[in-house]
Amino acid sequence: MKLLEERKKILEISQKLLDAGVIHNGQGNVSMYNRESGLVAITPSAVPYEDRELEDICVVDLDGNIVEGKWKSTSETSMHLIYYKKRPDVTSVIHTHAPKATVFGVIGFEPLPMVLTEAAVGIGGEVPIAPYARPGTQELAEVTCKAVGNGNAAIMAHHGLITIGSTIELAFIATVSIESTANTVLMARSMGMDPIVLPDDEVKILRGLLMGYKPRQA
Repeated sequence: MKLLEERKKILEISQKLLDAGVIHNGQGNVSMYNRESGLVAITPSAVPYEDRELEDICVVDLDGNIVEGKWKSTSETSMHLIYYKKRPDVTSVIHTHAPKATVFGVIGFEPLPMVLTEAAVGIGGEVPIAPYARPGTQELAEVTCKAVGNGNAAIMAHHGLITIGSTIELAFIATVSIESTANTVLMARSMGMDPIVLPDDEVKILRGLLMGYKPRQA
């Protein structure tokens, strides 16, 4: 079986995303890129997360051709592949329909501000809103990638959230940090108050704490 470890990790992270309440049924998608082989493990189209097993995770090349798997890969495959082609630092992409973050994608083009230390660590800067493009299109891949820029996330207008990372764990941390931030901002505004935004220089310092962290060796 090709990309066995990547397939295992995708199933593991998918369960965490389910537990976090940012995906359900077959919506959203997750991928990992193995640069050594040039292949991508990616979730299938229309198979509920709860029913997925290792063999249900597809393996595609950078042109989106199925290399191994019994299903079609997600209809958003091109939105994943564009990062692996354009960003040499990226090996993982997570797209969810995170409900609180998605609110910011339907009220205009106001970026999600950095108001929590958790978010500053997990994201490293405000989250831009990508313009609307039809799901499953190359246009969506391009406008979303442009919005992400050199960052690691964007909220997609009328659609959901995308996060990227040098590891799938970092992409997951960004996802849950954004959803938590969106929830906090919405609660503050429901009280008639605008949240106080962290200074940019403090956000950079906090982000550096995560990026410089190394686990203690046993």
